[in-house]
Order: sequence, then structure tokens, then C-alpha cells
Amino acid sequence: MAVRSSMKLSETMYVWILASGLVLAVVPRSLAGRFLVDENLETARKLPQISPSPSPVLATSPSPSSSSSPQSWVYVVGFGSVLLVVMALTALGIIFLRYKRKPTAVSPWKSGMSGHLQRPFETTVPFLKLSEVESACEDFSNIIGESSETIVYKGTLASGTEVAATRMKVPAANWNLQLELSFRRKVEALARMKHTHLVNLIAYCSEEEPNFVRMLVFEYASNGTVFDHLHKKESEHLDWLMRMRIVMGAAYGLEYMHHELVPAASHLGFDANSIFLTDDYSAKIANFGVMKMAVAKADTRQKGYWFGPRIVGYEDFDGDSDRFGPDFESNLFIFGVFLLEIVTGRPPHDEVTGHSLVEWASEYLADPKMVWYMVDPSLKSYNHDELVALCRIASLCLSPKNRRPTMRRVVFMLAEVLGITPELAAPKSSALLWAQLELEDEF
Repeated sequence: MAVRSSMKLSETMYVWILASGLVLAVVPRSLAGRFLVDENLETARKLPQISPSPSPVLATSPSPSSSSSPQSWVYVVGFGSVLLVVMALTALGIIFLRYKRKPTAVSPWKSGMSGHLQRPFETTVPFLKLSEVESACEDFSNIIGESSETIVYKGTLASGTEVAATRMKVPAANWNLQLELSFRRKVEALARMKHTHLVNLIAYCSEEEPNFVRMLVFEYASNGTVFDHLHKKESEHLDWLMRMRIVMGAAYGLEYMHHELVPAASHLGFDANSIFLTDDYSAKIANFGVMKMAVAKADTRQKGYWFGPRIVGYEDFDGDSDRFGPDFESNLFIFGVFLLEIVTGRPPHDEVTGHSLVEWASEYLADPKMVWYMVDPSLKSYNHDELVALCRIASLCLSPKNRRPTMRRVVFMLAEVLGITPELAAPKSSALLWAQLELEDEF
């Protein structure tokens, strides 16, 4: 029980003070005396009489007519005072908590963030600060590619490893939960895809302040794409042996995606434009358009497919469109088109005639003795047996879906004819290996 003391303010007023120094009540002197008598009655009875003269407070016995009303007022005043103290302490506590919990700036896309996005972003790919990527890319001065959704910079890490940094163009104001989830899934999917014949993800960058940024850092293949070398005069010509090595490298890369990756994945836009070449002309498939993993297919028909340019696919013989989401068998069909492109040097679609390469080659593929008419005239030499084998494999890939071979079967047939092992198809030095060693040393 709190200790109280009284102080006489005047002839008619008393003040009760808590031991803490807080004023509890100010009441008339006559009521104060009666309150003391009621609360400390047992104590007063045990106290000896100090003076023969009666105390004006303790000795006075209230009359029946006046005792009820003053005593009720004392209880009302006491209860009200305690209530005021509790309310004051509560208000002070609320003010203290609000002052202690300082407001923090929250990005607009984070409002309503829940579930998967609330957990820390964990991946096996190293994280790079924006300043590190900016330094590697020479203040983002070397632009090597750009689309409506991304911009690509060439850079060099401290070890001398060349990289391609892809930056998303979406500003912070337009960034939302769906895009953030897509970005994280993209990083998680690419982080586990490590193969000699893929353009591998080396690191990623994700920052809010002072500048909003989302970037993917890939290993860099310096010799451009197969499409450039086949169809652009300013690019270096590919001879037959170089083309066969590229075919085997691309086949090994797709085999990894279809059969070795768990869960397996198909490629969204496989063609000659998606195959990049290293210094020694080894093939590396760019998986910028990799589909959602086989566990649950994503709807890629939505307009906000931001992380890569939309790839126009092909119509296969079953009449199914591969424009938005090719599956594994559709990858086989497109690989067959790629084989014809390698052999003939013709693009998949003739812009002049409007005919497709498959339509043009169909009459030659029907007769093995006629396949030599399809050979790229710029080739000075070629292996006839290999040509016949490639055309036969291409025909199998272009067959109706239920008759197409698996990618593993295609690799077996190609390796048997061409005699190019994974070691011969691989690049002489792995940029990914050196990049990973450098980043691990920094951490």
C-alpha cells in the first residue's frame, strides 16, 4: 500500500500526498479527518491516548445525519484520483513508445509484402554492391546491348574476367511485388544452372538506397552469336569443323537442361541468336528466356514479361504454337531448325519470299542423295557423311511430337557421328571458374 502523508494548507483544507510525491487529492479538513478515521480505524484503536484533550479529528464522533454524505465524497474523490493517475501513466507510456519507434522509409513495392518475400533472400550466387558493378563496368559507359526492358553493360572484374551486367529498366516507382518475386525466382533458377555450355550467372545486385537497382551479372562470351557469324558479312566465317563443334556444344547444353538439371527446364527462345561463342568458338547458350521450372509452369503470356525480350518461336508440324512457352519436345523441333540453319547458312525465315527454312528444306530431306544441294555455298569443304547424319537427325527432330527423340538420344547420335566429346566441345578456359574463384576470395 502506498504511504500517504498529510499537510495542512489552511484551517479547512488537507492534501494527501503519495510517497512518490504525487498529489492525490485536496479535500476539506472535516472530510479529511473522517477519511483518516475510516481507513485507519484499527490502528487508531490500538494507539494510546497522547493527550487528555480530545483530538478535533479523532475524538469527534460524526452524527448519524452527517456521516453518510461526506464519507461517500471521500471515496469518489479517491477513486477518481487513482483513475487519473492510471490514465496519465498510460498516456506517457504510449508517447514513449511512439518516440522510441522511429519511422523508417519503406519502398512502395514492399507495402503488403508477405510470405516468400518476407524471408531473407538466400541463393548460392554471390551478391555484388552497385559500386562494385559500376567499377567493373567503367561507370556503365560500355553498353553492348539494350531492349525495352533491359540494358547490358560489358565489364571486367579485378581478376580480368569479362562479364556482362544486365540491368532492369523498371524504375522504383513502377516496381511491384510481382516483379520482385519474378526477379528472385530468376536468380534462384539461374543460380543452380551451372554448365560449360550455358552463359552462367556469376552474381546479382539488388539495392534500394541510394539508387534503386536490380542487375544480373553473367559471364561474357566475346565472339558474338552464331546468328551473327552465319548471316552478317562483317562477322568471321565459320568453317565446317567450327560449325560441328558449335552443334555439339549446344546439344550438350540442352541435354543438361532437359536431363541433368533437377527439376528439368526447357528453353524459352532457343535459336542461333541465343547461342554465344567464346574466344575459341565454343558454344554457350544464353538462358535469359529460361522457362519456369517443370514443378509449376508460369504463365509467360502476360505482357509484363520484363526480364528479356519476347522471343518469337516457330509453328511446328502439329500446329502447336511455340511462341510463348515451348516444352521439351518443342525444344527438339527448334533444335532441328538450328541444324538446318548450320548446314545451309539460311535464316529460319526468308523475309523476301516469306517461306520458312523447314518448308524450303523439306524436299531435300526426303532424299539423302539430294541433301548436298542444301549446303551453304560459302563453305569451301564439308564432310558428306556428317552432312547426311545431320540431316537425318534434323528430320527426326522435326517429326510430329510423339515421334521426336529425346535430347539425350540426339546427343548420343551426334557424338557417334561427329566424334566430338564434351572435353573437345568445351572452351579452352572457363571464365565462370575464374570469376567464382575471385568472388569466393573476396568473401
